[in-house]
Amino acid sequence: MSLSTGSASDGLWPDDAERAKYTIGWIAPMPIEFTPALALLDRITTLHVAKGNDTNIYKAGKIGNHHVVMVTLHQIGLGGIPSVAADMHGSFPRLKHLLLVGLGGGVPEYAHGEQMVLGDVVVSRQVENLDSGRRTPYGFQHTHQTYTPSQALLKAVNTLESTRSLHQTRIPQILQGIRQKLPRTIRGNPEDLGPDADRLFDPDYHHKDDAKLCENHCDLKRSKSRQERGPKAYRETDSPFVHYGIIGSGNSLVVGSKEREKFYKELGTICFEMEAAAAVLMEYRCLIIRGISDYSDSHKNKKWQPYAAATAAAYAHELIMTLPAPVHGPNADRSRTPTMNNEEPSTSQNCHWTVPRSRNPLFTGRDDVLRELETTIRKAVKDASYTDQCSIVIYGMGGQGKSEICLQLAYRVRQFFWGVFWVDVSTTSSAKNDFLNIAKKLGIHAESIEEARQGLANVKEPWLLVLDNADDPDADYQRYFPAGLWSVVILTSRNAECHRYASTAELAVKLEGLPGSDARELLLHATDIPREQWGTFHDDAQRVATLLQSHPLALIQAGAYISSAHCTIAEYPRVFNRQRKRLLNFRPRQAKSRYGDVYATFEANSSDDDDSGDLTAWHVFHLPPLLQASANAWDPFRLVEAVQLLKSFSLVSADTHDDFLSVSMHPLTNAWALDRLATAAQHNAWLATGSLVAVSNYDYMLWMKLGRPLQPHIGALASLNMNVMFASESPRKISSIITRCASLLENFRDDAKLKDLMDKLVVYLNLDPLIVDARWLPLYGLIALNLDHFGRAQQAVSLLEQVVQIREHTQAKDHPDRLGSQHELASVYRANGQVKKAVSLLEQVIQIQKQTQAEDHPDRLASQHELARVYQANGQAEKALPLLEHVVQIRELRLAEDHPDRLGSQHELARACQANGQVEKAVSLLEQVVQIREHILSEDHPDRLTSQHQLAGAYQGNDQLEKAVSLQEQVVQIREQILAQDHPDRLVSQTNLATIFWDLGRHEDALQLMRHVVQIRRKALDESHPYLIDSEEWLKIFENGMSEIKPAQSPRGIKLSRSTIFGDPMRETKPAGSPRGIQFTTVTVRP
Repeated sequence: MSLSTGSASDGLWPDDAERAKYTIGWIAPMPIEFTPALALLDRITTLHVAKGNDTNIYKAGKIGNHHVVMVTLHQIGLGGIPSVAADMHGSFPRLKHLLLVGLGGGVPEYAHGEQMVLGDVVVSRQVENLDSGRRTPYGFQHTHQTYTPSQALLKAVNTLESTRSLHQTRIPQILQGIRQKLPRTIRGNPEDLGPDADRLFDPDYHHKDDAKLCENHCDLKRSKSRQERGPKAYRETDSPFVHYGIIGSGNSLVVGSKEREKFYKELGTICFEMEAAAAVLMEYRCLIIRGISDYSDSHKNKKWQPYAAATAAAYAHELIMTLPAPVHGPNADRSRTPTMNNEEPSTSQNCHWTVPRSRNPLFTGRDDVLRELETTIRKAVKDASYTDQCSIVIYGMGGQGKSEICLQLAYRVRQFFWGVFWVDVSTTSSAKNDFLNIAKKLGIHAESIEEARQGLANVKEPWLLVLDNADDPDADYQRYFPAGLWSVVILTSRNAECHRYASTAELAVKLEGLPGSDARELLLHATDIPREQWGTFHDDAQRVATLLQSHPLALIQAGAYISSAHCTIAEYPRVFNRQRKRLLNFRPRQAKSRYGDVYATFEANSSDDDDSGDLTAWHVFHLPPLLQASANAWDPFRLVEAVQLLKSFSLVSADTHDDFLSVSMHPLTNAWALDRLATAAQHNAWLATGSLVAVSNYDYMLWMKLGRPLQPHIGALASLNMNVMFASESPRKISSIITRCASLLENFRDDAKLKDLMDKLVVYLNLDPLIVDARWLPLYGLIALNLDHFGRAQQAVSLLEQVVQIREHTQAKDHPDRLGSQHELASVYRANGQVKKAVSLLEQVIQIQKQTQAEDHPDRLASQHELARVYQANGQAEKALPLLEHVVQIRELRLAEDHPDRLGSQHELARACQANGQVEKAVSLLEQVVQIREHILSEDHPDRLTSQHQLAGAYQGNDQLEKAVSLQEQVVQIREQILAQDHPDRLVSQTNLATIFWDLGRHEDALQLMRHVVQIRRKALDESHPYLIDSEEWLKIFENGMSEIKPAQSPRGIKLSRSTIFGDPMRETKPAGSPRGIQFTTVTVRP
């Protein structure tokens, strides 16, 4: 057999409808990689572009039910693949997936002794751009620039990985098929050369002569065979292993073992390629598949290339067969595939219905999920592309509405099925009863689950089966799946591992909290408040929905509690904080869920038959002691086992990102776990968690990366009752943990929670909040910073003056804690308008640091940074600018371009330039900072928002008002979603947006927004606070009209149209020995 191609239409460019069929693009960079790819197409058509700049010649055909278009490159390197990918997407606009399939160099040993051999396959979970970085006097400094494939492709990869773990792979058969289809002249090329041809040379032994092969030139004694590498290097013929990880992409080959190992240790890359996959991933989210033809060392040769190219192509074929088949156009063939005996299923209407209950009248939202699943189910019954059973899995924590969605679906698609059946598989006994009931209705004699299941499988009619409550992590639910075409099985589970039962990755649906509007509607519906009044309660409903994390059952319970007149919707958050356990155990009298209340869903029993065991004990008692002071070493096995156990009931979710295992628990789950513990157990859990936070508090980069997702957990840790916190150990030890948590809250700018924590701690320790006790200096330092954030700068100054005075009497002048407190005092001096004192004190601190610290010491640079800000506040721009330029110069030399300290000083230099009239320079600097932060930080990260906020102000000052308003509106929108209504950052952004509105002539918008800001600040701030004074004066100007006000009358001497740059919190390093013991703090920049 040989490669077949198209006939009459070969070479013609198809019309738009024909091109729309192609949904998968396949790029094989080199001809040797292209050949096995072509052998996988059922029928090959050559397509030439008839117009435009696309000069590629495409090969097209089908793999399974997918239309695939393939292309190879004219050149290798940075420009080739991005150009071809752009052409391909332009010529085939309906492409959903893009694969880059070819050769790569591998890391022979990685992770915990995993062995990679020639012919194995590497699949990208991430791609690292090896050319990303900058050259410094100390050499090339790499900066992380990673890209990930699309979620749809990653889901397919995960599905395929799970089947391969069960030794279910067709790669050997696919390889054999490739050989049979290739012309006889090249059939011998893609052969597995076997272990004798695979030698791994010692890392320090280099190939001497590129013109000679290793067999005739290199000392084989300096190499290892697969057998010498151990059992993990063993491979059967045509059975390559598939490895998943990070692929390094650059514009040049990695051709040395030293360089290979360096990249692996620093970046985690296990494979290397040079077709610039990173550039394509950035634009098209493609998946990279590489067959390993060498070990990225100097001994590389080409003899393994044909086989490695074939193994990569074989994996790509298997992956494509995993993807759901698309539907092409409204007139797609919807005929059914005949059964084995050529019988077609009848089209009779629904005859059997064993659904246990009616739909809940309170059901709200989930429209997208229902619409997609309904479409999938219809296709499964009517579309010829569905030749196998359609299996859907809906999973998520208890109370999210999994069973209710199945009910909604059953009623929606009832007309398409001869029978709709429901089986409760929570226990073996309930499953048996329901299956036997189905058999009885169908007239099938059955005495066991297996007999009933087989009877249903033999039915030649379309049927739908719901397997509900598959929550036991130890059960094998595959035994409940009957076979049968035109049948659909839906399984619901709290166990995330059950997603493997889905036909494809896309049919595994994870349920999480409702979107904001749906959550509000469900709550208001449950309260029985008339719909016409819902608008009045919008904000109150949103607060309750946010409090309950949009959990559907919790919202229904809240609505029932409010409907019963126990409290109003506005009062619910306050009552919840006092009586949380009572509220989350409160059950509605009507429209009840299966479990009745939220806590009951977590207590739900998943025992097999006797229903007597309380498996919720696993949450408290079955978790292994993950941290033991007596242990000699940390054992990650116990952590992984614990996480897997929690995941099995959807009580936590886990993800790995940037080498961190991230485990998240729903707040309601956390509340349930806490409320069911005795006081002593609560204390022990708090002590273990708090100690972990206290130790990790010093890891600056850790909290920069993970601070935002961990913020709610720190808040919960700080909210526990003081009597529980201090149940054992000395007050000093317990207070040290609380202080560490408090310092994190201060950095998060969670001012209200920090104030509440400090107030409770002061009362519990019987301290005077205004007179410093020398035993608790770090505590008073935090109280002072919190007072400053609430506009009570004078009281903050008083406390920090006392702290500094005590430290000056008890510590040496160069003690880090003493210098740290002086640094903080200078900051609040500036905030209180005592700028000259701030200048004097900081100059004194820096003078001492010059004598004791190197020029590039982080603490010294932090103090110089703050002094420059004080200079600006004192009108000494001529001193501020050179000092900031000095700090920026050193940090640019010492730190990577994405280091937060470097970006922070560049940010501040831009502010100084803008204040000094160098607006264009400020814009240029801020654009650079914003570009980097947008790349490395999430869209809601405080540092990213800070720089965007400042850049919007610079645009305003540079007459680029359209850019200013677009960026500032983006900042305001995000901050309104993540910050409290009275948060200083949120209000300062709204203030700036109002001034931009005014400059654009949108006077009514400006006036309305400024009134809102003033209203909130009057409630939150002292009447003497500078922010409140400024916003009131701006409001007065807006109300009077700018035409009547001279520029000099603008508040605080700021011209409205060009210089309204209200300050914004920003990150900056703090002396490492500060009283709080943490290396960064939040500093507020005022106008």
